[in-house]
Amino acid sequence: MPEVGNSRGFFTLAQNSADVDYIRCAYGLALSLKQSQTSFSKLSIGVTPGTKIDPKYAWAFDQIIEIPWGDQAEKSTWKLENEWKVPYMTPYDETIKLDADMLFFTDISDWWELLKNNNLNFFCANRVLNWRGEKITSDVCRKTFTANNLPNVYTGFTYFNKSPDVYEIYELVKIITWNWEKFFEEFLEPNTRPQIFSTDVAVGLALKILDFDKNTYTERLYPTFTHMKTELQGIENEDIHDWRKVFNHFFSIDGGLKIGNYRQIYPLHYVVKDFLSDKIIDLYESETKP
Repeated sequence: MPEVGNSRGFFTLAQNSADVDYIRCAYGLALSLKQSQTSFSKLSIGVTPGTKIDPKYAWAFDQIIEIPWGDQAEKSTWKLENEWKVPYMTPYDETIKLDADMLFFTDISDWWELLKNNNLNFFCANRVLNWRGEKITSDVCRKTFTANNLPNVYTGFTYFNKSPDVYEIYELVKIITWNWEKFFEEFLEPNTRPQIFSTDVAVGLALKILDFDKNTYTERLYPTFTHMKTELQGIENEDIHDWRKVFNHFFSIDGGLKIGNYRQIYPLHYVVKDFLSDKIIDLYESETKP
């Protein structure tokens, strides 16, 4: 179990699948946080029980915590079914939970104060951006949310503290996770129900059922992130699932990442896992590794 007492930090689940080394993704995320954040840069990770972390990765993590109460995602491809356990795993009083396949290029230290000063115990990003930094307004990937009037939450960036409100939310998310097919059938309109479990839908549904304070998901300029799912970039060819086939990109430690002519200033959910190349990791290590 985690060592508690730290004030603020980042957390991600890093359960490897048959196709993706999420521990390597989390390592890249940890390096980017070390390189970009001035006040709070620690990243702890949750891993499958019994996982042995290669020392070449382990040094970058604040704490490596085994997922408790069994691995509910053992047979899952996307490894989402343990997300409800994160508040019980994090060692921090205030946590920003991230997806592992993200990178940071600028300092977001002021976001912590923004969230705390607005008395938000729980907040999910809900205004995500495309590669140009423009708000994504299309619901091409969000029809379940539109049709069922669900809070438009993106749990890839979730802030929470250890308040009773947070545990109330996640206890319901736990129940929905265990019984997602029944909940989706009961609360979602036909033809809008996901055929696989979705954390975003589960959390949105929990917030709606609990009639939770709308401040937890009211649209705000910040916090946000850039979501590089191809369907959200205005790419008309539906057969293209890798944004790199359409947009040139360039990465350097000094200049960060440019996609096309747009410098990326927000956290980037790069989606295509092999975007995190050995070259990018080498550049980060040259700046951050002791």
